[in-house]
Amino acid sequence: MRKLTVNVDGGARGNPGPAAIGVVVRGEGGEVLEERGERIGTATNNVAEYKALLLGIERAAARGADELELVGDSELIVKQVRGEYKVKDATLRELHAEAKRALGDFERWSIRHVRRAENAEADRLVNQVLDGEEVGGAVEPGSGATDDTAPEPSGQSRDQPIDPGVDIGHVHLKVADLDRALDFYCGVLGFELQQRLGDEAAFVSAGGYHHHIGLNTWQSRGGSPPPPGSTGLFHTAIRYPTRRALAAALRRLGDAGIRLTGASDHGVSEALYLDDPDGNGVELYWDRPKDEWPRQPDGQGVAMFTAPLDLQGLLDELDG
Repeated sequence: MRKLTVNVDGGARGNPGPAAIGVVVRGEGGEVLEERGERIGTATNNVAEYKALLLGIERAAARGADELELVGDSELIVKQVRGEYKVKDATLRELHAEAKRALGDFERWSIRHVRRAENAEADRLVNQVLDGEEVGGAVEPGSGATDDTAPEPSGQSRDQPIDPGVDIGHVHLKVADLDRALDFYCGVLGFELQQRLGDEAAFVSAGGYHHHIGLNTWQSRGGSPPPPGSTGLFHTAIRYPTRRALAAALRRLGDAGIRLTGASDHGVSEALYLDDPDGNGVELYWDRPKDEWPRQPDGQGVAMFTAPLDLQGLLDELDG
């Protein structure tokens, strides 16, 4: 019995947008036998993931596998193929049925979910194709998979500061329930919905910007927050233009029954801390004028600190 392991990945830039798929076929000893990456036109991330799955199944069958282990970083697709999640979308139902039929030709098959970092080679293929590179074919024995396109490091760029006009444009959060997340960010905090993509994603902002916060369930529908000790986002910091605007936000939180996890004066700013419904940390703050920031004794940098914030004093801003 010949067993092959196939890592699969699919992705779209825009969701829907230009999409590509990648598969890496490995032998029983873990050696890479084949890498393939293909464009699939315009598609959503989930459609791309299913098409990557189908290509992986096809390549394993072409190589005469009797037993197939599929590996992917889309928890949604993995659990749908296992039968743990229902497939509600009509397009995905067709692709799901096609995948299950194709898997029926193997004596044994399994599918497991891994983190994206553990699926890096298939992810690399997707991005290479989307960047316009040709990818495909068998890997010659001993050749390995290398990247010869990276420029030689000169070290000079490390001496140059980043352009002062650069800022953080938006944060994109993985959420378990899109409606619940929108109720918090729009209903409680007051952000405005700019676009919604069914039950998969939404984009919200202040002042009509295309989006300051993206919310998606592409890899996290029904999921739970990461356990303590995990790496990742510490919090999203939302800056308010004035102290009075921050006071209004505090009142909104109180009216909605949202509990704070902290409230601090940092010298340069005053901040409120809380968690969103998915357990993501959120900081709401306003910056004091720059000429009021505490400085180091030599006048360079800043000398931030953490002191308790007077919440009643902040709310008093609304009475002025």
